[in-house]
Amino acid sequence: MSIKLIKIFLFLLPALLLFQAFALFGRRHNDGIADQIKIPGVGYSDVKGQKEMEINKSSEPKRLEFVHITKTGGSAIEKAGAKVNIIWGACHYMNITEVGCMAPDLQYTAPNFQSYALTSPWHTPPKLLRKYVNKKQYPYDDTDLFAVVRNPYDRIISEYYCPWLGFQAKFRKDTVHEKDPNDPSVMNAWVQSMVTRLSEAMEEFKKIQNENVKPKVQSKDVNEDRYVLAQKHYVNQAEYAYDGDKVVIKNVVHYENLSKEFMALMKRYDIEASLPPKEISGTYTDTKNSERLTYRALDAKSIKIINDFAKPDFEKFGYEMIKDRFDKNYSLKAKME
Repeated sequence: MSIKLIKIFLFLLPALLLFQAFALFGRRHNDGIADQIKIPGVGYSDVKGQKEMEINKSSEPKRLEFVHITKTGGSAIEKAGAKVNIIWGACHYMNITEVGCMAPDLQYTAPNFQSYALTSPWHTPPKLLRKYVNKKQYPYDDTDLFAVVRNPYDRIISEYYCPWLGFQAKFRKDTVHEKDPNDPSVMNAWVQSMVTRLSEAMEEFKKIQNENVKPKVQSKDVNEDRYVLAQKHYVNQAEYAYDGDKVVIKNVVHYENLSKEFMALMKRYDIEASLPPKEISGTYTDTKNSERLTYRALDAKSIKIINDFAKPDFEKFGYEMIKDRFDKNYSLKAKME
């Protein structure tokens, strides 16, 4: 090597050593960042991308599941889901031609005994269903829940005309049609009897639950619940949405503003479902009874019984409770905060 080349090498050597030192420091610095977040050997740019992915994932909404409270438009919502291939409510458990759901994804055999927890589980409050079924039979794990609630005064009238469990129900075996269902005195007698029996059955159930840590074992003629409770028609809506002070159902839609609130919820979860027209919205919607009674036909005694039983629904969901009669300005709509 010539003296000239040696001089050039010695002149450039400090710069080469300085460059190598900076490169080594950079690699160690990046590896240190990776070590701190427990991803060894990952460079800074990769770590940043990883963190951004984790943040985006945590902010994404969970799968949306529907909890079907009776007489709140649930069949219409199940139908809306089925139309876009989403399984909601009763569609998890059985084929329902009228609704359009034909691919149940949970094995289900109806029990041959009356059970608040296990009869028609799509109507069972989630907090109770979780205690009685295994994980594979529980459709609400790792999901965001939604349900529709309804003014208790209006909901009881819908229960009264229900073709399954209502007065002189046309789909119930051996029904005798001997009274006029549009007679206010007949309706009020039914409401008072039904709500009183349901209230008593609920108190019995809660007492047993409080006395026993484990869910009670049930079978035919063993620890059966009262029929009125097992069918879950008019069970308080707060029983579904809350477990004590804990919120169980994240998204509450009001029946009185169903279309608007449902569409807003679907948009929030990026679901292209829409409710069918009112005349075909329910599985068994009665649109031909022009003399059908309304909540304004409830008398003072019925109102008091409803107030006592459904007090949690009035308080939790913003519905106005009246003393003994409805004035002309009364609105079924909830007062939104």
